[in-house]
Amino acid sequence: KKTIITSILMHGSNQKANALQSLLGLFLQSVHTPYKVIDTLTHLGISISADTINMVTQALSAESQNSLRHLSQSLLASYAYDNFDMDLKSYIPTVEKSNNSLKHLMLGLLFPLVHDITLDDLKCLSDSYFLSNTKLLY
Repeated sequence: KKTIITSILMHGSNQKANALQSLLGLFLQSVHTPYKVIDTLTHLGISISADTINMVTQALSAESQNSLRHLSQSLLASYAYDNFDMDLKSYIPTVEKSNNSLKHLMLGLLFPLVHDITLDDLKCLSDSYFLSNTKLLY
């Protein structure tokens, strides 16, 4: 309780002191809270506004995309893919909805190679790959 009150008072005196409000706003969006509730909490000083939440989400997505792009271009990453099927059944069948509830999805994962792996460490892989391909030609 003291932390929330202190955070609200700090936010009232300095608009940039909004760490708690930002976290709460992102949480509220992630649980699909109606915008009217978020706007009410914004006026009380407990949350950031819905527009700010959307801007923060877009900025975090762009930052994450750039980070993944740089990781993949560094060649110090590994890729994993998986295909899977999900049956998304509806609780209330209607005439307009088709019976095709099976969805075919693909999951991709990009993760960094850790433990001080460098491009020189991976050079032996390209050499062994080249040798294995030349053996197949004979």
